[in-house]
Amino acid sequence: MRRPGDRIVRREPLPSEVIRLRLVPRRRITLPLLVVLWLILGGAVMIGMLLLRWPATWQHAEGPSWWEAFFTALSATCTAGFAPLDVATTWNRWGQLVILLLVEAGGLAYVAIAVLLLSGIVRRTTVYEAHHVLGMRLGEEQLGELWPLVRRLLVATLLVQFGGMLLLLPASWREHQDGASALWWAMATAVTAFHNAGFDFEPGYRGLAAYQRDWGVVLPVAMLVLIGSIGFPTLSDLVTRRSWRRLYPDTRLVLVTTALLLSIGTLGIWFLERSNAATLAGVPWYQQLLDAFSVAVSRTGGPRVIDTRMLGEETSFLLGGLTFIGGASGSVAGGVKVQTFSLLLLAILATIRGSQRVVAFSREVPDRQVFRALSIAVFALSVTFAGTVWLAFLVPYTLPVIWLLVVQAFSLAGAESELLAALGTPGQLVLAFLIVLGRFGPLGLALIFATQVPRETVHYARETVRLG
Repeated sequence: MRRPGDRIVRREPLPSEVIRLRLVPRRRITLPLLVVLWLILGGAVMIGMLLLRWPATWQHAEGPSWWEAFFTALSATCTAGFAPLDVATTWNRWGQLVILLLVEAGGLAYVAIAVLLLSGIVRRTTVYEAHHVLGMRLGEEQLGELWPLVRRLLVATLLVQFGGMLLLLPASWREHQDGASALWWAMATAVTAFHNAGFDFEPGYRGLAAYQRDWGVVLPVAMLVLIGSIGFPTLSDLVTRRSWRRLYPDTRLVLVTTALLLSIGTLGIWFLERSNAATLAGVPWYQQLLDAFSVAVSRTGGPRVIDTRMLGEETSFLLGGLTFIGGASGSVAGGVKVQTFSLLLLAILATIRGSQRVVAFSREVPDRQVFRALSIAVFALSVTFAGTVWLAFLVPYTLPVIWLLVVQAFSLAGAESELLAALGTPGQLVLAFLIVLGRFGPLGLALIFATQVPRETVHYARETVRLG
């Protein structure tokens, strides 16, 4: 016990008593990861472009230009669903098969490659954080078991697509004259719908217009698009846990927000378009609701029964907002992701209530997650704003059409080929840039967040800033 007046004597440590700690700076691996990802993308696009430029894949003697082949290959690899030409009349079955394989490979690689890269290079604790950020909880309790995880991805994808093809086959058989054409259309539609790509394999830019009143086509396509947009993590959690209380909060957040967006989209589109003779007017109310639901589902991509160019201006803005949100994290859909939108909405509600904590399903969300969601949303808004201004300068379209087209490109939701063909090369170049940013921009930010180690050693004095 120290008494008053006692002095503390400290001596300088001897050199033999000093142990110098060598701090090894942590290696930043974000740039190599992104470079590898871009190299894989570039290799797939180049191979696809060469195959689509090969005369053996053409329908006629005159085929696509180098730029059109490159743009189509890029769009297919990024599962965007944009094509500057009529796919059914430009390429034969071999060329269409190339597009289909690019869509399949691009959709699976987007989910699987990110997990494998993070697991192979980042240490385990960082892998878990990245696993949480990217939303890739696929039912594997041990993150080292990634090859079985990839096999599960592949098996689940093929099973869902095969089931969708069987559901589409009866309607396709009635529409097409021979069995080979019916089987091909059902398979191609199932694959592109599941990956939210939405390439049009019907000649004459018809899309699903011939099946608009056929519930046997509209509902299976909507189901495939929904399954692809909610993502493998959500599906795996639903299959393994099978109880609402046992589901992860992330899964419940995806399901509730997706249902809310679909409800708002369906009712909003029906209310705005019910008197539009080019879209919903003139059919029974239940058919109007089905068509509105189909358009709302296609906000993330996939084949459409209604040409979005026929929508009213207010409906275009509504659909653009829904498309901007996109699908869930860990899915093939684009956009800022459902979880990002949900976290920002919950943060706003918490601020209104005067709470300093964001809570989702009785679980507190860390502040860094909210900041990351805000960063992704601001990045997406900046890109789409710049793209809208850039495209408006190049093409003489109305602002609602340009806005919807830009958002569809960034969110990989696809657009009608006739509209895309009329843009010309400069406009298509803008869309290609948006497609690449939409596919890998949010993922790049997630990788940066996942590989950062907080090193805040200095804290500054707090000061308030006037808002509002």
